[in-house]
Amino acid sequence: MKKGRRIFIITCLAFSLFTCASGRFQKAEECPEPPGSRIRIYSFNIRIFGAAKMARPGAAAVLADLISKADLAAIQEVRSAGPQPVEQFMALLPESYACVLGPREGRSSSKEQFWIIYNTEKLTVLAEETWPDPEDKFERRPLAVFFKTADKLDFIMINNHIRPSSAAAEIEALPEAAAYYRSLWQEPDLIVLGDLNADGLYYDETLLTEVFPEDSWKIIITNDLDTTVAPSDNTYDRIIISSQALEDYTGNHGVIRFDELYNFDDFGITPGELSDHYPVWAEFFIHRDRE
Repeated sequence: MKKGRRIFIITCLAFSLFTCASGRFQKAEECPEPPGSRIRIYSFNIRIFGAAKMARPGAAAVLADLISKADLAAIQEVRSAGPQPVEQFMALLPESYACVLGPREGRSSSKEQFWIIYNTEKLTVLAEETWPDPEDKFERRPLAVFFKTADKLDFIMINNHIRPSSAAAEIEALPEAAAYYRSLWQEPDLIVLGDLNADGLYYDETLLTEVFPEDSWKIIITNDLDTTVAPSDNTYDRIIISSQALEDYTGNHGVIRFDELYNFDDFGITPGELSDHYPVWAEFFIHRDRE
C-alpha cells in the first residue's frame, strides 16, 4: 500500500472512530438493525463519487457509517476515472464487505459506473452482467447481479441511473431489461432500483404504475416519499420488486434523511456536499423464498 493511501485510510478510520465514540453518529429510529433472518438493501446516488469526495475525511466517514448499516447497497454516479476512490472507500468498511463495479458508461465524456457493495457474510454473488441493450435505449446500461443469501433467498438486483432528459423512454425499457435477466438466470425474484429520475420535470410519476403494473410489480418507494436533499419534494429514487418477491418483502422500507441524523458542522461539510439524494431502503426475509 502506498504511504499516501495508508495515511488517508488511517485518518478516515480515526475520524470515524472518534465521532462514533463521541456520540455524533445517531442511529436512525426508522431504520433499526435487521434481525439475522433479514437483509436490508439500499439504493443511493452518492453524487459525483470520486477522488474529491474521498479527499474529505468527514464525507468519507459519514458515507462509510451509512453503508455499513446495509447488507447490500446499490450505488449510482461513480465518476472517478480510476479505481482508487472505490478502493479507498472499501478499506473503510468492515472486512466482510466486497463489491461489484460495472463498466464506465455514458455517451459523453462524463462516464459513470454502477457500484454494488455487499456483506459476504450474508450474500454470495452467483453471476453479474451489464444488459446488452441491443437497441441502445440506455445511456448507462443497467447492471444486474444475481445474489444468493445464506438461507433460501436468491434474487436478481438491477441497478440503474436513468438519464433525466430521456427518463420516459428509459423507464419504459426497464421491464424489457428485467425480463432479459429473469430468462438468463431463470430467477423470478427481481429488484429494480436506483436513481430513476421518476418525478419532477423529468417524468410524470403517475405513469410509473403503467410501466410496472400492480399485478406484476410492487413499487416500494412510492410517490409520496421525498428522496432528495433539496427543498423541493421529488421521488427520484425507487425500489421496485416483482410480484414473486412479495413473499420475501418484510414491508419495512423508507428514506434515510442523513441531514437529520448527523451534525454536519462537526464534519466540516454540508449535507448537500455528501449527496443531493437520500438513500432509500427496503428489508427482506431470507428464509421464506419458495422459487
